[in-house]
Formats: sequence, structure tokens, C-alpha cells
Amino acid sequence: MAGSGRGAPAWIAAVLAAALFLALNVLSQTVFRTARVDLTEGGLYTLSDGTRAMLETLDEPLTVRFFFSESLAADLPGFRQYAQRVRELLETYAARAGGAITLEAIDPEPFSEAEDEAVAFGLNGVPLNEQGERLYFVMAATNTTDDLEVVPFFQDAREAFLEYDLTRAFYRLSDPERPVVGLISTLPIAGGFDPQRGALPGWAVADQIRQLFELRDLTTEVAEIPDDVDVLMVVHPKDLPGAARYAIDQFVLGGGRAMVFVDPFSEAAAGIPDPENPMRLHNSRLPELFAAWGVKLAPGMIVGDRLSARKVRGGTRERPVAVDYIAWLNFGPPNFNREEIVAAQLEAVNVATAGALSPAEGAATEFVPLVTSSSEAMLFERMHVQFMPDPAQLLADFAATGDSYAIAARVTGPVETAFPDGPPPAEDDAGGGAGGADAAPELPEGHRAASDGPVNLLLVADTDILADRSWVQVGNFLGEEVIVPIADNGAFTINALDIWSGSGDLIGLRSRRTSERPFIVVQELQRAAEQRFRETEQALQAQVRETEAQLAELRVGGDGAQTVLTPEQQTSIVGFRERLAVTRKQLRDVQLALRQDIERLGANLKFVNIALVPVLVALVGAAVALLRARRRRRALALAES
Repeated sequence: MAGSGRGAPAWIAAVLAAALFLALNVLSQTVFRTARVDLTEGGLYTLSDGTRAMLETLDEPLTVRFFFSESLAADLPGFRQYAQRVRELLETYAARAGGAITLEAIDPEPFSEAEDEAVAFGLNGVPLNEQGERLYFVMAATNTTDDLEVVPFFQDAREAFLEYDLTRAFYRLSDPERPVVGLISTLPIAGGFDPQRGALPGWAVADQIRQLFELRDLTTEVAEIPDDVDVLMVVHPKDLPGAARYAIDQFVLGGGRAMVFVDPFSEAAAGIPDPENPMRLHNSRLPELFAAWGVKLAPGMIVGDRLSARKVRGGTRERPVAVDYIAWLNFGPPNFNREEIVAAQLEAVNVATAGALSPAEGAATEFVPLVTSSSEAMLFERMHVQFMPDPAQLLADFAATGDSYAIAARVTGPVETAFPDGPPPAEDDAGGGAGGADAAPELPEGHRAASDGPVNLLLVADTDILADRSWVQVGNFLGEEVIVPIADNGAFTINALDIWSGSGDLIGLRSRRTSERPFIVVQELQRAAEQRFRETEQALQAQVRETEAQLAELRVGGDGAQTVLTPEQQTSIVGFRERLAVTRKQLRDVQLALRQDIERLGANLKFVNIALVPVLVALVGAAVALLRARRRRRALALAES
């Protein structure tokens, strides 16, 4: 009876433990379903501050439909793994949005209503076979007014920008109006009319902007930036009137985003004749604004880069040669800040006679370079290119400083006004003096002395980056003008406008790590093993080549004709062949040892993961069980005593 009495509580405890386990599982699926703990390297599932701020401001519910063909992707582990990553990140968005985002995960099986729903959103899957089955890995998000944002296909090549793509889509649904780009420029970017040349066609970059945004020419006489302007684009502000400079200042302080293109020597401007002043300098700057923003533009200096120089024609007409023109630069991937989304996927950007930007000493703003020169660069005076540039002489005089120079940068942070006394007087319209030195004592109504929050600026020390000749080729096809991009200048501009026209929280988003995790330790061990055997392998291969050459020399005479071998030569050939066989065997042994070493490494890793870890867990469990049993026996012994 005593034994059965002790067994009953144990049986009841087991039943209670099972019930508690089930209850905890049910509770976790309901109460703790939205809880997240991100233990991944780089915080793959931790939303950035900008995304969290955007989700907190969602003012209407969104429905997100995630279409993924689970059944068709059964044999595609790469797709399945990335699809899980996308779905889990979408779940994180929905959890963080506090009910503002409803997530629907849909498996659009072939020829099903779910597939028809995906097609109705304009989504197309990837054809898999001749039977017409399509793989869907797409997203369609809608708001209450049926505005639509889609991801036509989640490409793993854009995994580093996954958070940005999703945040941008959800922000656009919360604010679906077409962004307005306000343009202030002394260059005919949007087209125009010149009394001497007649109608001027707009630049290719303006055509691209109009496809996605409303481009509004504010002219250089603007005195106030309209409230509905999302991004202010200032290009070559040569001799910009004081009222316009003040308007830019107040727009930025009020939270407006701006992209400013200045230039120590604008070749696009130099190409527009000015009969009244043929010796006019074609530079542009905003010294008082840059000083307030904590940025310096090297005055009158141009960046020369030996590694990024573009080839131009030099020499004479009779003997032309290709010369590296260090003032015309072609930047590639090493010159772009891959952590910044605006520049992360650029491959080539062309600039011409560009300047150098740098943070001012003691600046309160953050200066983030986007496009930089190589360290094989220098600064030189613009007078060397202003009238009759000599690429060969510039190259001969080139002396690298070892420093890299920023051509484009993102600037953010709190700033104060460049015009504390209000708009500068009319006589200060040249734009080179200190702001407001002789300004009227009364400030305009609504004058801002400091920014409402961090400003968001994109500064570029080149205006030719936008000119057609820097990045497009214009051709003719069947009587139609065809524009073919030869560089990513347009993509850079559109990327920047896309980011700057969205929520200010989007601008600070960085490219993220990918979920792919290579076996770094294994690769290091493999490289070490290869290094150990590679030298021996190369030495043996050299012996093989030497022996084969000696055999060939014995078989063939000096004049290339076949010769009759003497007994001594025949004996030498036999010796060479034996030596060749031994050397090749040693070479095979070395290659086999390398393969066995790598296989041994794999076997050891499998043992650790498959056998050792479970054994250690079992041993720990057994030790805990023995410890508990000993404590129970000790407790029973004390109770009986």
C-alpha cells in the first residue's frame, strides 16, 4: 500500500505536467504570438528605428498578401529559405504595427482561385514547366482606398534592401499622392527657350524624373518654397538671388528634404555661350548655406583621380593617343558607400570636373560620404581646365595626395539658419557674402532660427553628373530617338529622389546583412589545408613539366627531325619515364591528401553536430536526473528518520 501511495502522486504529477505543457503551448500561440527575440547575427529580424517610426505613424489599415508557391518550391531549397525569411520579416512588421497591418500568406496552387487572385493584382509567376505551372514569390499590399503596391518578385539579389523595399511600399500606401520635386536651376534641365538658340530640349534625367514624380520648375526667382514640395532639387545655383537662398534655408529648417548640386566648374554651363560675358566663371556655390549645414566645398578646386580617369583622345591628328583625363572620372563599385541604399547598387557613375566635399570643423551635423574618389587622387585649380585643358599635361603634373575626396554625401542633423537677420538684401544677390550682414532688423513672419529636427540633405559637388553627355547615348531607331544609358547617373538621381521624397525615416535606412551565412570557419580551414599542399603540388608539377621536356628533347633532334637513339639515350628515357611516373604518383598523393583533409574536416563537423552535441545534452540530462534522484533519496531518508 505504501508503494502504491507513492506512485499515485507521481502519476498525477505526470498528467499535470502534460496538461501544463499543452496549456503553455496554447498560451504562447495566443498571448505571446507577437513576441520576438532576434538572436541572428546583424539583427536580420530587428526593424530599424526608421521603420518602427514609420509603422507607428500608419493612419489606416493595410492588407498585405504574400503569395508563395509552397508546393512547387518543394525541390527549391534556396527559394524556400528566402521565402521563410521574407514571411518572418512580414510577420515582424505586422506584429510591430499593432493591428494596422493584416498579413495573409497564400499558396497560389496552379490553376486555383488563389492564383487568379495573384493575377488580378497584376502579378506574374515564373514559368516552371511546359504544363503552365508558375512559381509565385510576390507581394501585393493594399490600403482602404484600394491603392496598390506590389513586389513583382522577391529576388535574393536584393535581400540586403528587403527592409527598405517593404518600408517604402507601406509608406507609399499610407501617403499615396505623387511626390512633387521642386527644381531651382540655372541650367536648362527641364527645357526652355534661349533667344539665340531657340527652344531647348529637356535633359534625359528630367524625362526620367517626370515618369515617377511631378517635376515643378520653381525658377531662380522663387521667394518661398510651396508647402506641397516633397523634395527640393537645386542645380548649379550660380549667382542665386538672396530671396531664393533664404527660401532654401527656411525650407530645409522646416523639415524639407533637399538635393543640392554645386560645381567648381560646370562644363554644362560652359557649353551655353554668354556673349555679354565670355570670360564668366562657370562655378556655383552656396557658402553661407553650406557653412550653416556644417559642410565645406573646396573653393575653386577640382578632384583629379588617376585610377578613375576616363580615356580621351590626345596627341596629334596624325598620331592620336589615348590619354587618362584625370578631370573626367568614371567611378565604379569601390567608390560607392555600399551601406547607403542610395548608392548600394550603383555600378558606374561618370562625373566631370567635380569638386570635393568635407565636413566643417566642429559641425553638429553628420557627414556620410556616398561617392568618393580613390586614394590615388589630388586637388588642382580649375584654371587648368577652364579654357584650354591639356589632359596630357595634367597627367604629367599629377601627384597623388593619398587622400580620398567625397564627391557626394548625405548630411543630417540639427542646424541653425544661415540668415539670422532674415533675407539678405538685394545687393548681396551674388551669393558670396556672409548672410544677412546688412539685413533689415525686422524678421519675416514665420522666420525659423533653427531646424525643427534633423535636416536631410544630399549634396553633390558636380552638376555635369546630370548632363546627357555624362551618362546617355542618343541614337536613332526607325526614325525615333532612342536614349541608351551608359552609366548609372540617372539611377543615382532617381534613387535619391525616391528615398528623399519618402518619409524622413526612410533616408537613414541602411542596407542590411543577408541571411546567407557561409561556413567561414570551414572555408578558413580549407584554405589553410590548400596552402599546406599547394606548394608541394606546384613543385611536383614543375618536375613533371621538366621531365616531359627532357623526354621530348631526347626523342627529337635539334632540327626537329626524329633521331635514332643510342643505348645510353634509351636508358635515360627509361629513367626519365620512371621518374615521371614516381612524380605523378606523388602529385596524386598530394591531391588525395588535400581531398582527404577536407573530407576529414567535414566528418569532424558532422560528428560534432550529429553525435557530440546530442551526447553532451544527454549526459547533462542524465547528470541532472541523477542529481535529482539523489536529492529525492536523501529527502526520503530524512523523512523516514
